[in-house]
Amino acid sequence: MTKLHYIYPLFLAFVFCTSCEQNQTNVSGNNIKSEIKDIGPNIMVRNIKKGKDGAILIAGPNNASFGNVFQYDGKSFTNLTSKIGPHRFWDALEDRRGNSWFASTDSGAFYYNGKSFQQFTTKEGLADNRVMAVYEDKAGNIWFGTGNGLSRYDGKSFRNYKNPNTSRDYNGINWNNDITTIIEDKAGKLWVGTRGDAFVYDGKTFTTLTHKGEPFKNVWGIMEDRKGVIWLGGNNGYKVSQTGGLWRYDGSTFTKVSERGAFAIIEDKKGNIWTTGPVNPANPTVQAVSRYDAKSLYSNKPTVTEIMSGGPSFLGILEANDGIIWFGDATGVYRYDGKIITDFYNKEGQKKYVVDTKQSTIIWKGSYLLGYWEGSMLLSDGTIKGDVDLLKGNLLIDDRHLVGGSVEADMNTIEQKFDGQRSYNKLPGILNVKKFPASTFVITKVETWNDINTKVPSDGSIRVNDENITVTGNLTIEGITKAVAFPAEMQFKDGMDGTVVVNGTLIIDRTDWGIDHRLFFDKSGHATISDDVKLFMKIVAKK
Repeated sequence: MTKLHYIYPLFLAFVFCTSCEQNQTNVSGNNIKSEIKDIGPNIMVRNIKKGKDGAILIAGPNNASFGNVFQYDGKSFTNLTSKIGPHRFWDALEDRRGNSWFASTDSGAFYYNGKSFQQFTTKEGLADNRVMAVYEDKAGNIWFGTGNGLSRYDGKSFRNYKNPNTSRDYNGINWNNDITTIIEDKAGKLWVGTRGDAFVYDGKTFTTLTHKGEPFKNVWGIMEDRKGVIWLGGNNGYKVSQTGGLWRYDGSTFTKVSERGAFAIIEDKKGNIWTTGPVNPANPTVQAVSRYDAKSLYSNKPTVTEIMSGGPSFLGILEANDGIIWFGDATGVYRYDGKIITDFYNKEGQKKYVVDTKQSTIIWKGSYLLGYWEGSMLLSDGTIKGDVDLLKGNLLIDDRHLVGGSVEADMNTIEQKFDGQRSYNKLPGILNVKKFPASTFVITKVETWNDINTKVPSDGSIRVNDENITVTGNLTIEGITKAVAFPAEMQFKDGMDGTVVVNGTLIIDRTDWGIDHRLFFDKSGHATISDDVKLFMKIVAKK
């Protein structure tokens, strides 16, 4: 008997799925509502800035696009960069003349005067095409924080500035010139955050910011309040050191306000300080939007309220002209009116990730109980395998957790494959593909569990980049529906690009779906097929 006589495992007509130390209070709870009218950024909001007439500028991608800049006018979102295509936009600015500037980390900077776009790259004199910050100084010059130092544009030409001081974490790269944020203080000095050591530039000298001899490293948030006090977030949760957390500088002394990191920092009209960033610098995956009460800011234990927590990345934050706070995270943009958080991500259709049927794969694997012999030679251990195509499917994601979904498989495509030989996808009488052309799986419950690789931070919360889950749902084959459950791992690819990957393995008993062993026989007529069938699944879904 040759391989051509191997049994066709129709019972594997399966369809996976996944379709299947401060005074602290917390206000998020159940006070979140969804905005169902407008579709804006819903993958990763990096920065939020004020525009003209009270409009909000938001740098962050939407759906399949890698990056966009949106404007919200109080009624709807407008994609300002749709005409120049998706780039990795990180920051945005509307200057005093009403012109818009968009900073990207892959294509330099873009200028928009309301009619046409102009791109600035190293060819035009920009220090580097990686731009993470754009800022207008009091004189009207536009400053760019690039991956290779500061660039100043006076409306005609660029002038570039590089910090000559080597970063303390020097490994062949001067991280002091990989700029993350820029502000100008009341005295006209530039305060600059970098992926290395933060510094001040007074027009002549680059001075590293230090406390007790240790520099403030990897600073992403710097702000000057109405009193002239400088606030900054050291380390941003990536490394633990004495300069980590939220700090203030009164002109002579640095004072640590909180252990919490700060990606972005603002002061509201009431004098409260707001931050986004890690709750614990030792664990950057647990993040929050935090408000420090103005009345207790200078006490030993300022009162901090977590407006929203979880993570994994709360980034930009802004107080709009009407006093409403806007902030963003890895799933979109929110606004907080003091009582209710409006979530522009969780609106109808926006939680749904569509399965990419070309990138998704279902492989089935079965076996003979006795293997396959020819004389005294074991030709095969009895393993047989194949695949089946997906027709369609979706995953429902809520706050980066799988909560539902469904998948549908095309039973006409179920195949058994052998090396060097053609595939077989027809076996009349076994599957009634005319009556049951598809098999489905619908998720009914998803539970999260931990393994030995899960890190539990000191605050007791659990956040992992790869979420280990148990998926339960209803599997329908040939009109018969049975409940099944299997372990899986879910990933947000790169954390921000809108792609979810679920890997899982399910073992089923083929007889539960009426696929009897008598339908399968070898050349001698022996029915020696294992009842258990293993299904390996990789489901890729995109927003």
